[in-house]
Amino acid sequence: MAPAGGAGGSSGKGGGDHISVVASGFLRLMASQLAARAVTFGMNLMIARHLSPEAYGLSAVQFYLITTTILLLSREGFRRGCMRVASAAAVSITDRVLAVSWLAIPVGAAVAAAVTAGVLWRSPDADDAYKQAVVLHGVAAVVELLAEPFYIIASTQLRFGLRAGIDTAAMMLRGAVTLALLLQTRMSPAAVFSAAQLAFAGTYFLGYLAFAAALYTQGQLRPQLRRWDGEDWQTFWLSGVFAIQSAEKLVLAEGSKLALVAVESGYNQGVYGLVANLGSLVVRLLLQPFEEVAFTAFSRAGAAAASDPSERTRLGGVLSLMVRGVTLVGLLAAAFGPWYAYTLLRLVYGTRWSETEAPAVLAWYSAYVLLLAVNGITESFVHAVLDSRALSQANAALLFLGATHVAASLALVRAAGAVGLVAADSLNMALRIAYSLWLIRHYFRGASGFSLGQLLPSRGTLAAYAAASAAAAASERALLSAGRGPFMQQAAAHVAAGVTAVGAVAASAWRFERGTVAQIAQLRRSRGSPPAGGGDSNNDPHAQKPKNQ
Repeated sequence: MAPAGGAGGSSGKGGGDHISVVASGFLRLMASQLAARAVTFGMNLMIARHLSPEAYGLSAVQFYLITTTILLLSREGFRRGCMRVASAAAVSITDRVLAVSWLAIPVGAAVAAAVTAGVLWRSPDADDAYKQAVVLHGVAAVVELLAEPFYIIASTQLRFGLRAGIDTAAMMLRGAVTLALLLQTRMSPAAVFSAAQLAFAGTYFLGYLAFAAALYTQGQLRPQLRRWDGEDWQTFWLSGVFAIQSAEKLVLAEGSKLALVAVESGYNQGVYGLVANLGSLVVRLLLQPFEEVAFTAFSRAGAAAASDPSERTRLGGVLSLMVRGVTLVGLLAAAFGPWYAYTLLRLVYGTRWSETEAPAVLAWYSAYVLLLAVNGITESFVHAVLDSRALSQANAALLFLGATHVAASLALVRAAGAVGLVAADSLNMALRIAYSLWLIRHYFRGASGFSLGQLLPSRGTLAAYAAASAAAAASERALLSAGRGPFMQQAAAHVAAGVTAVGAVAASAWRFERGTVAQIAQLRRSRGSPPAGGGDSNNDPHAQKPKNQ
C-alpha cells in the first residue's frame, strides 16, 4: 500500500507547497511554547524549591509515566494513521477522520483502566493520597482523549495556531494551579499534582470542543453514521500498525524511566526528574514542534514523491535542510551544556540541587539532546513515507531496539544511577538514528543527487563548535574548579566567556551555513516550492545546484 496523500489540499500540488507549512507551523508552535515555557519555567522553579526530591520525583517520573503510557498507547496510532487520510469526491476528509478517530476514546478508557489498575496492584502499601492520585491521573487522561478527534481534524487542516493557543492555555493553567495549591493549601503533593492535571485536561478538552462547535456552525462538521468503505478500513488498519509502533515507542522512550522506578530510590527519581525537565527544555521548545509539523509536511508530500522522481529529489533536499537545522540547535546543547550544568543549577535551584548528582546528570543530558534532535526528524520522515508493509518491518526492528534499551537501562542504572540512565538513553537513540538512516538511504536509492553526507553541517561549522566547547571547558576549570572568590563573581565571568563563545559559533554558522539559513527563511516567507537543492551552493557545501535557475 502506498502512502496516502495527507489530509487537506490536493495531492497534485507540488511538494514544496506542502513542505512550506513546516516553517510557518513551526514558528507558531515555537512562539506558543516560548510564551508558555517562559511562564511555566518560573512556576516550576518555585515548585521545585518547595518540594523535596522525593516529592518532585512523584510528579516528574511516576505520574508522568502513568499519563504518558495511557495517552501514547491510546492516541498515537490514530494521530499518525488519520494524517494519511486522502480526500474523495463522496466523503470529505473531516468525515473520514471523524469516522475512525473517535475510536481513540473507548480505547483510551480501556487503557486508562488497565494502567491505573496495574499501578495500584503494584503498590498495595501506598497511602490513600497516592492511590487517589493514580486514579485521578487516569481520569484526566480520558478527559484529554475526549478532544482527540477534533485535535486530529485541526492537524489535517494545518491549524497550528489553534493548537498552539490551546496548549499554551492548558500548560499555564496547570502550572498556576500547582503553585497556588502548594503555597495556599495543606494538600499532599500527590493531590496537588492530580488537581493540576485535571485542570490541564479540562482546558485542553474545552478548547477543542469550542473548535468543533465552530466547525459545526460553519457546516464543516456533520457527524453521521455510515458504513465504512475501503479507505476507512485502510486508515483503521494503518492506525493499528502505528498503534503497535507506539507501544514500542513507549518502551524506547520511557523504558529507562520504568527501570529507574523499578530499581532506584525516590530521591534519585527526583534528581533525574528535575534534570529531564530542565534538560529537555530545548527539546520541548524547539525540537518537538519542529518534529510535529515536519511529520505533517512529509505525510502530505509523500504521495507526490512516491509517483514523481523529481518530487522525491525535492523531498530529499528539504530533509537535508531540516536535519542540518536541528543539528545546529542540538550541537549548542552538546557543546556548552556539560560545562554550564553546575552553574545553571546553582544559580536557578540553589545548593539544595547543585550539590547532588544533578549537575553530572544534566551534563550527560546536554549531549543527549543532540541525538534527540536528529532522531526526531529522521524518524518523522521514515514514519511519514513508509507504506504499511515497511512500517510492519520497522516495528520488528523497533521491538529489538526496545528490548536492548530496557536491558541496557537496568544494567546501567544499577551501575551508575541517573547518569547510567542517560547513558542508556543515548545508546538507544544512537541505534534508532542508525536504523532510520539505513531506511532513508534505501528510500532515496533511486533519487539522483542525494547522499547521507548532506545531512551534516559543514566541516567549518563542526570545527567551530568543537573549539567553542573546548573554550567553555577551559573556562569552567579556570574559573570554577579553583573555588576562589565569591561564586557569583566566578559565575559571571564563566557566563561571559560562554556568551563570547556562542557569538563565535553564530558567526561561523552564518559563514558556513548561510544556505541553510536562507532556505529556512525562504520557507517562512513563501508558500511556493523551495529549490530542489535546499540551499545556496556558494555557501553551503551540502547544497545541490537548483535546476533551471
